[in-house]
Amino acid sequence: MEYRILGRTGIKVSAVGLGCSQIRGTLPPGEKNWTGLTDEEAIACIRHAPTVGVNLIDTAEVYAYGHSEDVIGRAMEGHRQEYVVATKVTPLPGAENDRFYSTDLSYSSAHQRILQACEGSLRRLRTDYIDVYQLHADPPDETLTPVMDALTRLKKEGKVRAIGTSTGSVDVIRKLIQAGELGMVQTQYNMLNRDKEDVLNLAIAENLGVLLRNPIASGVLSGKYFNTTPRLDPADKRNEGFAAAGTVDAFRKLAELRFLTEDGRRTMVQASLRFDLDTPGVTAPIPGVKNRRQLEENAGASDVAPLTSEERRRAMVIADEAMRIWKGKN
Repeated sequence: MEYRILGRTGIKVSAVGLGCSQIRGTLPPGEKNWTGLTDEEAIACIRHAPTVGVNLIDTAEVYAYGHSEDVIGRAMEGHRQEYVVATKVTPLPGAENDRFYSTDLSYSSAHQRILQACEGSLRRLRTDYIDVYQLHADPPDETLTPVMDALTRLKKEGKVRAIGTSTGSVDVIRKLIQAGELGMVQTQYNMLNRDKEDVLNLAIAENLGVLLRNPIASGVLSGKYFNTTPRLDPADKRNEGFAAAGTVDAFRKLAELRFLTEDGRRTMVQASLRFDLDTPGVTAPIPGVKNRRQLEENAGASDVAPLTSEERRRAMVIADEAMRIWKGKN
């Protein structure tokens, strides 16, 4: 496993992390878990992660209403030092109350929202510090100062090691840099969706670490659905996109990406993650998993051969054509 420094944070993280939104999906407890990942297997995956070199775990307070953090906390007990934990907070007053946000945007309300949310995450994670605390939404301009003041206070108190944000807006990133000690950014980027290169360029210029969410495009780039008509669980959140008119034709086009796996050099998942890893500005993709086998496959992306410039060019041409087919029939 390769390890990289997460920008200004100075924290060393594995080049491939573990995203934990799949732990009970994003559904409240009691509703069907469309991901198929049980708590027992999630704990096994988290405990197995260090053995394959993965130290970076990413989650959020809203994932299954705190259940994801709780499971991670249980998995880490007695081994906290082996992990770099990144979690996220929604910087909106009232966000703790079942997504019904308050209209109170006063300094006190916005400031307290961050402090109280952090205490909740610390409790669920069973730890006394969070390595990377990220904003999970762009704060309204009027709350920017209290939000960053609260994050700075948490860092000074030792409850947070580094401050980050999950956003696709370069304007928001610039504002946060001016308002406080921003050290990293999480954004969406993969072979199919490369429209956040402006975020990557800004991260390079400002020495910000970058984590990539959705690095294999919700499984589209895994190869599992190439040349198929996807049949998903009715509760699967991907149903709407996969049911689009151009999906089958787009997946047929994407099957041409299998040239990246010739001679067993890489699996399709590893080729997709390697594409992300070789993109300038990227620190680490954070794919999710359903089992330990997938975790091992993901981790292996760090060790496979990088894509050549010609492989990368050819892959982007195929991906772009597939996207045109997908969008053009809708």
